[in-house]
Amino acid sequence: MDSKSLIKSSIKLLGKRGIKYLFIATLAAIGIAIVELCISIIIQLLLSSFGFIGSNYKIFNYQLPQLSIYTVTAMLILVAIIRFCVQLTTTQTAAFLRDYVLLRLKKNSLYRVLFEDDFQEKSSSSMNFKLSEVFSKSSEFILNFSHFIFMFIQSAFLFLILFIIAWKESIVATTGIALIGCAILYINKKVSLFAKQVPVQQKKINEGIEKIARNFLFIKLMKKREDEYNSFCDGLKEYSSKSISAHFYSNLSAQMGPFLGILLLVLIIIISNHVWQTSSIILLSFIYLLARFVQSLSILTGYFGNANIFFAQYKLSLESVSNSNFHIIASDSENKITFFGLFKSKEMQIKNTDKNEISEINKESPEIILHNVSFSYPKSSPLFNKINLTIDRGSQVGLIGSSGTGKSTMLMLMTGILQPSSGKINIDGMPAWEYISKKEARIGYVGPEPFLIKGNLKENLCYGLTNPVNDDEIMDTLKLVSLDNLIKEKGLTYKLSEDQSGLSAGQKQRICLARAILNKPSLLILDEATANLDENNESLIAEALKNIKKSCTTIIVSHRYGILAFTDKIIDMKNIV
Repeated sequence: MDSKSLIKSSIKLLGKRGIKYLFIATLAAIGIAIVELCISIIIQLLLSSFGFIGSNYKIFNYQLPQLSIYTVTAMLILVAIIRFCVQLTTTQTAAFLRDYVLLRLKKNSLYRVLFEDDFQEKSSSSMNFKLSEVFSKSSEFILNFSHFIFMFIQSAFLFLILFIIAWKESIVATTGIALIGCAILYINKKVSLFAKQVPVQQKKINEGIEKIARNFLFIKLMKKREDEYNSFCDGLKEYSSKSISAHFYSNLSAQMGPFLGILLLVLIIIISNHVWQTSSIILLSFIYLLARFVQSLSILTGYFGNANIFFAQYKLSLESVSNSNFHIIASDSENKITFFGLFKSKEMQIKNTDKNEISEINKESPEIILHNVSFSYPKSSPLFNKINLTIDRGSQVGLIGSSGTGKSTMLMLMTGILQPSSGKINIDGMPAWEYISKKEARIGYVGPEPFLIKGNLKENLCYGLTNPVNDDEIMDTLKLVSLDNLIKEKGLTYKLSEDQSGLSAGQKQRICLARAILNKPSLLILDEATANLDENNESLIAEALKNIKKSCTTIIVSHRYGILAFTDKIIDMKNIV
């Protein structure tokens, strides 16, 4: 990513609100530099009020006034209050921007997973890597780089003030600081070198964890546990070594500034006193401001080093904002996190079809027609070629076939998630994607893994329903899926734990089927719903499907015939590929 694209993407990521707060905090950083000047003047006024210096000294060609100790201390309190306000503004802005950007990145990422069909990075490994490594470290980059900007502005204005007070000493300081800066930049190149490798190693670790978790039994039976353990440990060591090295050079650059700065200060004092014979009061103000300037530079280089560590992850995160809808997705116009962290919620104005109206729309089961449908994945040979297929209204159709025959692809085509390379797929007379996207289209879905939420049985059964249902309707549906005995034993208020323990796999799937039936779907989809069940539970689900025949169009994807016992038509995918 070139510099121009980096800046444009960064502005897009921050948004108008982030830019506004960044601008305000930049003004506050200038205020801090002015406060430091005021403190140096107050030091002179204090010395004058104590009688340590005469009243004939001048500040910027103005005569030093003789003020009482009470007036000077009152001025000091006022300056302290101003310093408190501007310092709080800069530090809180950096903290706010960190969490604000993290919120926008997470919202955008989740939206793309849920709503963008062409978004490729939907695997758990990819999502975990983004959330735990890329986005979190990117937010730390924002925190440190924001502090760096504020300290840079503050340091620049302090440097300008130093030139106004004592230009000769400032030239010496500039030369010394330039040399110190070169040394620090060289060290930060080392930081960048190691920091770039940290996210690469973290991604490998995430992938290794997922590989072991998915294939534990295979690894154990093949006697490969020790090899996998050693390989994983090597990856952890590699990650740790790169991270530690990056932090070491970052800390080295942060501590190098004040050390060399003190040496520079000693040199300036000696030259100023013996060569230029600068006024002691001017030199005192210069030394104070130079000390504050060197301290600012030290803090600045520390923030720069830390930002450098996280820059690689930040660049990766900018790829997430490349979609044109980012500013809409990440918008916080309805629900706003305030500058101080309070959550300011506005009542959402959701435009939706009235539920009573929805119940009257599309009651009839849809007809699905595939006309001359061909499909191929990019750079692959055609998977389907000119398929013609009709699924009648209210019929139950099974798609069966072994792995790799295109069952899942066909289902994604029928539901509009994928678009055919040629030909068309219509549901109820409209393109599949349009029918599926309609809010009034009632669709039931049961996948291979039961989707249950933390809550009681009734809350799970009513999750996502278009219309409210009463307990009698729930009990009738549970009887339909052979779960009435479970409810008599546990009751509708039985709470499911986080890990859903207490229920068998078959009971969980039948709860999901009951939920789908309760929604009175026009289209019901079962995608490998019995893949992980025994024959008894599979036959119970097949019996339940038999009892709802003709009430909706049903598509059953499976590699087993048991669930297809009562279907009207079975399509073997190997015969149409």
